[in-house]
Amino acid sequence: MIKKMLFLALISSSILSCAKPEKFVIKGELKGKDNAVVRLMKYGEGKWMPEDSATIANGRFQLTGKADLPELRYVVLGGRELVAQFFAENGTITIQAYADSLNKSVVTGSKSNEDFKVYQTELADLTKESQGMQQRYATAQQSGDDEGMKRAKIDYDVMIQNLNVYAKNFIREHRKSTVSPLVAMMQFGQSIKATEIDTLLAFLDPSIQKSIYVQELKKIADKMRASEVGAMAPDFTLPTPDGGTLALSSLRGKYILVDFWASWCQPCRQENPNVVALYAQYKDKGFDIIGVSLDREKDAWVKAIADDHLTWHHVSDLKYWQSEVAQKYGVTGIPFSLLLDKEGKIIAKGLRGEALAQKLASLLGQ
Repeated sequence: MIKKMLFLALISSSILSCAKPEKFVIKGELKGKDNAVVRLMKYGEGKWMPEDSATIANGRFQLTGKADLPELRYVVLGGRELVAQFFAENGTITIQAYADSLNKSVVTGSKSNEDFKVYQTELADLTKESQGMQQRYATAQQSGDDEGMKRAKIDYDVMIQNLNVYAKNFIREHRKSTVSPLVAMMQFGQSIKATEIDTLLAFLDPSIQKSIYVQELKKIADKMRASEVGAMAPDFTLPTPDGGTLALSSLRGKYILVDFWASWCQPCRQENPNVVALYAQYKDKGFDIIGVSLDREKDAWVKAIADDHLTWHHVSDLKYWQSEVAQKYGVTGIPFSLLLDKEGKIIAKGLRGEALAQKLASLLGQ
């Protein structure tokens, strides 16, 4: 009888030990900041919010949370300094960090986070390359070196294409990881169509279809459908720099470029000289532009308009990424533009550089 009870106890213990954890526990070590508060941040309802907090004692802290599927989390020190960014999944996660070198924090205990670090490493390398290209462009622009600007832009476009290829390969190799739909959100933005998002979602493993990132991609695709080629562009009315308002529908009767941009967006600023040249060439032939800025500060917005010689229509609600118009059009990255026909129907999306020049030439002649 005793042997039987012992056998049953061992079985019960085995079952319990194999049960899937219902929460995650973060065991952190942060040297150099005793008595400081750390917070675990979770994304929800369109913003980052605290999920748990703890006070560092003897260089250690512990935080808890729950993730039905692996999700991105932040641990911040004092509400501002980033201690770690990582994918959390239920189980035990460890963080080792030093207050004087938070950029070198080490997170272990999450398979999804290992996948995320692989992507982050490649992204960091390519981002560093892109910064160098942007600096080359700015230097060439300051010295009036048109050829140098052109070469820097070509190199930048090639780098973006390489990053897109890498992201697609990453997703292909990690179809069961919730990191993949987040990578798709971060990387592709407006560069793929709603139907391509549908294909991507169908490719991902059924086990992650309830991920918040899959749900966000579905929302993005639905918004994109409202602004797909062939659809009527949703109308909007926004403030102008002089304090008035302007409605998109008031510009009908011409081919209209709806250009989403911002003063802080370096790729947008790099594209502006090309748009300025095309506007000068076609403004008297039935072409017009309305720039929709995702700026927050009016002064920065107005200064960029003047500095870049953008003499077309400009509007903005100065709500940054919370811009209702940007959300209505499913804008997830800038620069982004739509070309409308004279009735307000979308005839092209995301045209830049030579592609925009060719399209306008075909519509309005040389």
